Amino acid sequence: MSRSKKVTMQEIADKVGVSKFAVSKALSGKSGISEATREKIHKVAAEFGYSNQKNSSPDPQPSTDPDYKIIGILIPNIRSQNKESAYWGKILEGISANLEKRGIGTIIITDDSPQNFNLVIKPEGLKGVISVGLIAPEMLLELRNLSIPFVLVDHEDELLASDSVFMNSFDSLRRLTHYLLDTGHTRFQFVGDIHYSRSFYDRWCGFKSVMDEKMNDYTFNSSLLKIKPSVDEDNYNRLTAELVQLTGSTFPTAFVCANDQVALHVLNVLNELAIQVPEDCSITGFDNNEDIIKLFPELTTIIAEEAALGAKAVDLLLWRIDNPLMPYEKVLLQSQMIVRGSTRIFQK
Repeated sequence: MSRSKKVTMQEIADKVGVSKFAVSKALSGKSGISEATREKIHKVAAEFGYSNQKNSSPDPQPSTDPDYKIIGILIPNIRSQNKESAYWGKILEGISANLEKRGIGTIIITDDSPQNFNLVIKPEGLKGVISVGLIAPEMLLELRNLSIPFVLVDHEDELLASDSVFMNSFDSLRRLTHYLLDTGHTRFQFVGDIHYSRSFYDRWCGFKSVMDEKMNDYTFNSSLLKIKPSVDEDNYNRLTAELVQLTGSTFPTAFVCANDQVALHVLNVLNELAIQVPEDCSITGFDNNEDIIKLFPELTTIIAEEAALGAKAVDLLLWRIDNPLMPYEKVLLQSQMIVRGSTRIFQK
């Protein structure tokens, strides 16, 4: 439709639901926004009768203009740490949605080798980097040496201080453990390799802190079942052997698992051993992973707000860019427990 009134970029931005900055980039042919968003902006601009003949050709050197730098999303494709994962994929969605809303372009980097990074990426073209999951220390040091601001999601480096965003795993496991105590459980077993990730370690610490406080009334097996989330035969056989050793009068009444995938491993082995859940023992997880809940729909777990983790990482990185001299921050997002049928009131 045509208008006699001059249409502004802000009106187009309000209609599409993006920033004025994103509209400017789309209409001037600049890079840094998704094709889907660009198409929406052009469609609305055409409906409004907007015409802009200036800057119709792409910027030949976008990296020299600080307004058109992009954000790098660093997620090395290791273990199950990739964008197809129900957990990591939602974090990426949260990052991308927040950046797109702000009209900031992105590039996904799946190799955390400093040598390859410098061969493929022009550091001067990056506003900053959001690092998702486990990252090589050498890569983080390279980012620091290049003076590129970065934020870590679900990871921390012991030797290199930085901004980071986590779910509050410690307090969440304390709350979950207190719930199990309140429902009559007396013998506990934590399951998960605490060296697999910082989150796994924090969950173990939250669980153990409650056990240490209640050690005169309750028992727990301090020998960790160091099970990884990965689905492989060695992992499964090791868990089977360790659970067989636990059978008897001191068998745990509750298994507190580091995440939902580990909880599913425990359930499968217990089924093979003819031990029923929740009649004989309870199981809890962490994440509320959609893929796992399809297989274990009754799992009591903690919601990991993955998309919120990603969105918060964007907010923190942009704040860091504007406040480079402020102390580093560690942001903890609170989470909610979902009680389902894998736990019940336990009677001695």
